[in-house]
Amino acid sequence: MRQYFRKKFEQLLLKEKSISRLSASFCLGTFIALTPTIPLQTPLVMLIAWACGFNVAVAIAALYIVNNPITIIPIYVVGYAIGGGLLRLFGIDLLPYNPWWIDKFNSFLSKYIDISKYLGAELCFWCLILGGMLFGLMVSLPLYPLLKRMLTHLAEELEKRKAA
Repeated sequence: MRQYFRKKFEQLLLKEKSISRLSASFCLGTFIALTPTIPLQTPLVMLIAWACGFNVAVAIAALYIVNNPITIIPIYVVGYAIGGGLLRLFGIDLLPYNPWWIDKFNSFLSKYIDISKYLGAELCFWCLILGGMLFGLMVSLPLYPLLKRMLTHLAEELEKRKAA
């Protein structure tokens, strides 16, 4: 199995003409994976990757590598913590601007658990949105040069092996 994935990865590196495009495709998938756009993630990645001329398959693969049933809860918790912390830092309260369905969800949750005991307040939709976007940027932007350097190195090694 490991050999299969290694061979497919090598084929992708040899086939892809632009390491920059490959890196950007992976970073796009990573960014979308870290944003709280769960029902729209796949269509978003497909549309943006296609519109930008990125490798759609790589972007979708990155989306599902980063955001999967094992990682989704930690991703959302970190995103919420970043957004909530930032809004508290600046003294901004966006709870009154929550969508109506978040208020309904907060009412439902309050029957079973005291969420304010853990969060310090009710669930804030905008904390999740803002934090998720910032978390996505904080991870995907520095990932690009690192990934580009690593893929360039791997492509050079593959070319040397292919020439030998």
